[in-house]
Amino acid sequence: MLRVFTLMLVSCLTYAFPAEAKDLARRPFLGIAMKTVESDEISGGPTVQIDRVIENSSASVADLRSGDMVVSMDGRKIGSQEDVIATIKPKRAGDVLKISFLRDGHPVSKEVPLIGLPLEKSSDFETIYEAVIVDGTKRRTITTRPREATRFPAVLFVGGIGCYSMESPLDDQEVYRQLLSSLTRQGFVTMRVEKSGMGDSEGPPCATVDLDAETRGYIAGLNELKNKPYVDPDRVFIVGHSIGGIVGPLVAAQVPVRGIVAMETVGTTWFEYELINRRRQLRLAGTAPEVLGRQMQVKQWCMHRLLIEREAREEIVQRRPECKEELQIPTADAYLQQIAALDLPGLWANLKIDALLIYGSADYLTSTEEHLAIAEVVNVERPASATFIEISDLDHYMTRVESQRESFDRKHSDRPAAYHDGLGTTIGRWLKDRLG
Repeated sequence: MLRVFTLMLVSCLTYAFPAEAKDLARRPFLGIAMKTVESDEISGGPTVQIDRVIENSSASVADLRSGDMVVSMDGRKIGSQEDVIATIKPKRAGDVLKISFLRDGHPVSKEVPLIGLPLEKSSDFETIYEAVIVDGTKRRTITTRPREATRFPAVLFVGGIGCYSMESPLDDQEVYRQLLSSLTRQGFVTMRVEKSGMGDSEGPPCATVDLDAETRGYIAGLNELKNKPYVDPDRVFIVGHSIGGIVGPLVAAQVPVRGIVAMETVGTTWFEYELINRRRQLRLAGTAPEVLGRQMQVKQWCMHRLLIEREAREEIVQRRPECKEELQIPTADAYLQQIAALDLPGLWANLKIDALLIYGSADYLTSTEEHLAIAEVVNVERPASATFIEISDLDHYMTRVESQRESFDRKHSDRPAAYHDGLGTTIGRWLKDRLG
């Protein structure tokens, strides 16, 4: 499978950058699709061949071409796509990449000036790239705002688990971007905060960061959002997706907001969620009942060691190798252990704000019960302050599919579905009803 690694010439910046964001250099836009190949022309094993060059990228400007076979970058021998990514990752726009390659069997060396990844933009609203300081390092923020000169209600968006960039400048169909564009067109400012070490952000590698540190990033973003001159600080909300439905309440407990939306999330305990979710997915995979039972025993043992006994994942897998499959969760051990220690019902009960819980019945990663558990505890504290909405053809990935089976099959065959455009309308309507 080809893997596209992107880094684009921005000819005219029409975005506002505060002083601290100007110092946060843009990640580079190398702009190649590549594949690993074996070649008799290069000794010592496999190398990377450029399969496609993206227009207006660093590679395009430097006249790299499809078919070029990479020998080294910055003096580092290249034997895989991972080697290319590791070489590029620390660089920023304005840096120079030294690359040696074979073209039609002839050695070529070039110095490639790296230009920045393009910024998200829209003809309907402004997109503003800024930064906040978190633990002494800078985190990129991406804010969208309607063009009118007034103060708007606003949304801090908190995404799901794992390490990935929160922006999609090359794909305006990406689901987070579509959701936030929809909310902006409905009159809301929105903000995303990049995780540590992701996108343009500084800080330690995302995969090493615990829950507390990640939460501090969103708290910094929320404080900045409420202080913007075009935001009404008394009408700011949090919208959380997946793990964002856990992190969002943690943020709201520190910085007051008008209300909170949590969708496709967890509302009981993380340990029981892990077991229930695993059983559901084993059934969707067609696992025989007797095999399913044995696998659940393995899952229980592995998760207990990680979440309750707080052992390191590496040590658990050494003791019982079959735990490797059960512990493939894309975050740090400490992150998961901190989530497992949370009293989620108590967290929600103490917020005392209006809440919207959204579950898509095509979501095979969470359940109706998780969301109803949140609604129940909120409504006990403040009757009728929690609203639960189930959307029949919505899945965990915010796309429109007919069933959990379809979503499961699409995910495991890498066939994405289209964004569910009713989601933004549903959220926007609930937010507007609480503006006062």
